[in-house]
Amino acid sequence: MKLDDFSHSVADRLFAQFPEWRELAKIERTEDGTGYLQLEIPAPACASVVSGLTITTDNAEVTIGFDYYHAHFFAQVGDGEHFGTDYAFYFLSQLLSENISVVSWWLGADWVGFSTIEDGKSLMDNSLIGAYDRLRIRSWKGTLNADQRLTHHSSGTG
Repeated sequence: MKLDDFSHSVADRLFAQFPEWRELAKIERTEDGTGYLQLEIPAPACASVVSGLTITTDNAEVTIGFDYYHAHFFAQVGDGEHFGTDYAFYFLSQLLSENISVVSWWLGADWVGFSTIEDGKSLMDNSLIGAYDRLRIRSWKGTLNADQRLTHHSSGTG
């Protein structure tokens, strides 16, 4: 099975930058029979994550996941300078260099939200999360990892 044109373009660019990932690549099939890229890259053990790096190209968008976080990068998604696939590659470089880390909020054993942290600030206002009693921060090399338990249930206003 062959990759669709979008996936082929992303794969060429990805494997030019990370040739060692080529051996981890799988081709998955959509309902209409077209092929898209599926990658699962194990994180370093020091990252202490439940899920390493995942990259897919289904539906003409790049989806990147790490630990409990994931984001969809399609043409309209960007940071004002990078958009779509270019933003996905920028985000990937920032994640791997630990300029971006991921955060997830928890209430007991229930996962209630996720976002990224850049420059020490979460990109999601935690007042939108609701009640939580724990947050988990993870970075690619584990340098920025943190687990914080709150002694009381936050309403998300802090």
